[in-house]
Amino acid sequence: MKQILIFLIAIRCLTSISLSQDDLFSVELKNGNTITGKLLFKDETSLTLQTEFGELVIPTENIQSINNLEDDSNENIVTAPDKETIEITQNSEIKKELNQEARWRTIYAAMGIGNTIYGAGIPYLLDWDPTDNKTTGFRYIVFGATYYVSSAYTENMDLPLGRSYMQYAGASLGFFSILPLTSIIGIENWSEIDPDGKVSTVYSMVSVPYGVITADRLYKKWGLNNGQSYLVSLGVNLGILNTIGLIQQTEWAEWAEKNPENFWRWTSSLTYSGALLGGYLAKNMAIKTSSITEGDVGFLNASMNLGIFNSFLLGSLIDFDNYKSQTLLTMAGVNGFLYLGSHLNKSYGSLSQGQEKIVILGMAASYLAWIGCALVTDFDYASDAARVLDMASLTGGWYFSRKSLKKENNVLGHNDHGTDKYLLSFYPQLLRQNNLLVPGIGFSIRF
Repeated sequence: MKQILIFLIAIRCLTSISLSQDDLFSVELKNGNTITGKLLFKDETSLTLQTEFGELVIPTENIQSINNLEDDSNENIVTAPDKETIEITQNSEIKKELNQEARWRTIYAAMGIGNTIYGAGIPYLLDWDPTDNKTTGFRYIVFGATYYVSSAYTENMDLPLGRSYMQYAGASLGFFSILPLTSIIGIENWSEIDPDGKVSTVYSMVSVPYGVITADRLYKKWGLNNGQSYLVSLGVNLGILNTIGLIQQTEWAEWAEKNPENFWRWTSSLTYSGALLGGYLAKNMAIKTSSITEGDVGFLNASMNLGIFNSFLLGSLIDFDNYKSQTLLTMAGVNGFLYLGSHLNKSYGSLSQGQEKIVILGMAASYLAWIGCALVTDFDYASDAARVLDMASLTGGWYFSRKSLKKENNVLGHNDHGTDKYLLSFYPQLLRQNNLLVPGIGFSIRF
């Protein structure tokens, strides 16, 4: 394999490092993400993987390690101390730099829990006067103390965003786990057991940290990256949404009025089970899609929100005479746009972190442009045609903004893959020349 690099100032020939292109490789990035695929190309500046979303070019500077899943060999890529060269060592042991991009989220959550469940819960359990200054002072002390405790606890902890997503999901599931518990026991029976809500308070003090710890263990056990963890969290919310939508297709209002005990028992249990099922299915999907990124899931979340918005706009046009039809339409919009968003991700490649924001900006720009045209032309914005144009502008902005972020634009540089056996790649590069960084344009030919 030969590499020909042409620069604006100088020309250098580099010898590439060859690896087997038939094996399956796992690439761990410095931001905590892990991408799996077949290695197509690798040199000192980047490598190209064939993933299920297409070919993905990864700059070497963003890579923590490369693992050959076929023979368990490992390659660590670290920046040299002088920051001027890249040192590549085979099967070497290095100390992995901690990823603490989500440390603030863990500290923030600990302070929030400390101020509410414990800061307010403990005085309530001890029957302290809520208007007394000592009670307020105690809450402030707990609020501040949880910062120092959580800060010290997480000081040497690896905390990528994916781990934080799982912790938040675990805390939420732990907190709301009291709903199926009370439904099984029965509302009236629970009110006799816990008339003042103190048992529920103690339960929350235990269930929330237990949920966090359990989610943290599952995160490590499953080996999730940021995108996979985000997808599990999204699956929990989607499970809740779909379960509530299905419950609303029943005669729930009449059911709740005739037998509130039975209604609460079934709806709370089903909703919580829907959350668990949604998270479980999302986990299975995430593990099968190891190359999914946080940007991919962020785009799916935006797609779901667009589905909700469009379903209400369409519902206002159809003018349903009952809420059940609107609920079904909303469920169809959410799940339909989720499917379309997933299809676009597979068609146009993965999104890097933050690129889903470009899609949202594109949607906003398209919608505002349409509003501007309506104002300039004195268009009747209260008409049915305006609702159609609302949906068209938002959906068009969503689709074309996502399409513009196609796979060859999701990496540094541009790849021109011909139909023949040659692979030509262009990319910008900085060359160190006489202690100066000189901008240049390079290309490589693989043959």
